[in-house]
Amino acid sequence: MKNVLKRVLGALVAGMVIVSPLSAVAPAITAYADKTLTASPSHTQEVGWYNDYHHEIWQTDTHNSSTMTLHDNDGGFGASWKCGPNGSRGNFIAHRGIYWGLNNPNTYKDYRALYCDYDCIWYSGSAGNAMIGIYGWAQNPLVEYYIIEDCKNWSPAQVPSAEYKGSVNIDGGEYKVYTISRNNYTIEDNKSFTQYISIRQNTRTKGTVNVLDHFKAWENLGMKMGNLYECVFDIEGWESDGQAELTMNMRVIGGYHHPEDHTVQNVNMEYNSQYKQMRFTWDAVNGADSYGVAVYLAGKWRVQEENITDTEYTTPKNLTLGKTYKVAIAARVNGKLDTANAIKNAVTFTVK
Repeated sequence: MKNVLKRVLGALVAGMVIVSPLSAVAPAITAYADKTLTASPSHTQEVGWYNDYHHEIWQTDTHNSSTMTLHDNDGGFGASWKCGPNGSRGNFIAHRGIYWGLNNPNTYKDYRALYCDYDCIWYSGSAGNAMIGIYGWAQNPLVEYYIIEDCKNWSPAQVPSAEYKGSVNIDGGEYKVYTISRNNYTIEDNKSFTQYISIRQNTRTKGTVNVLDHFKAWENLGMKMGNLYECVFDIEGWESDGQAELTMNMRVIGGYHHPEDHTVQNVNMEYNSQYKQMRFTWDAVNGADSYGVAVYLAGKWRVQEENITDTEYTTPKNLTLGKTYKVAIAARVNGKLDTANAIKNAVTFTVK
């Protein structure tokens, strides 16, 4: 999440940029999927479940739109983004996979297997950076992790603060392992965390990733892995234009369950230019008796309404032209507002 709270994604793909015209020819990529999601300057994120896989698309700092088309017959998806080089300095993420959520009691040792079979036809131009691979978070300690299978124009090994930990051989290839200390937005709000990064040296676009083997290798290098939050196949771009078509199946054996998900989903926004106000609508959350709305102002989340019994909310009139607002909508279930997921999935809009 990302959007307004400035998700950490850019930490990886925001390296040195090679700016030049988009000259390569994109391969023919045809999506055979069932559900298409769109991120735009006024609607920067979509997140949810589809066919037992958790998904997310997110973009920022671009005046263009991007799409993610979810496959109905596997865990894959198609993606298209346009974050450069036409005057845009945008970031893009699309990923899909397994989601446990905050405070999952299980570490990787509680699972007998966690692997991803994938085949990704993808293209990214000569401007900006892009990468594909496995991505996720873990808690205790707080870790953002990447297993990079292929990348364009840059890799996180080029970050000056990256610390080389060693080399491991997994799935028929050598991976160089790095850690990077960060202090930014995380799944636990703004705080310090560490990135664990495996970078495949003989890059590939199809194969099997045995994720648990990476976790074990990291721990052998002194990099502790805690409680798993998510594990997804990830496509990211920074100041780049690109397309991807991913066929993917991700499997976990032992311990996996869908958490109780009280996230407010399918948030739609309708702007009234006459009164300069925004109307929000969303899907009802199972078990919710009311909803709360907060806005991020002056560095703090400030509650606007907290006893909304319908699935809609309209802002006060005369919002400031040109100002970008961050809005979080939380469901109250069993007397408690799910503020953590609300903030994680906050939406943003700019008054025009």
